[in-house]
Amino acid sequence: MPRARKQTANVVSSEVKVPEVLITRDQYIQDIKVRWQIHQYEVNKLREDVVKFTQTVSPYVKQIVNFVEQQISARRVAV
Repeated sequence: MPRARKQTANVVSSEVKVPEVLITRDQYIQDIKVRWQIHQYEVNKLREDVVKFTQTVSPYVKQIVNFVEQQISARRVAV
């Protein structure tokens, strides 16, 4: 079988286009600061919700713990 030469690939220009600047460095820093403030606000709201949840649930958990302790102590006396 005769050998066939490969065709040379098309050469792509090696020029790299520099991306257009969309916002300045100062605008970028301000954006980061605003996003950090939003993050802090959301985390504080989450913390408040977790505190409210634990305050709401803790009486029920105490009741369950007391019930279980009574059941365990009643079984110890019976045995």
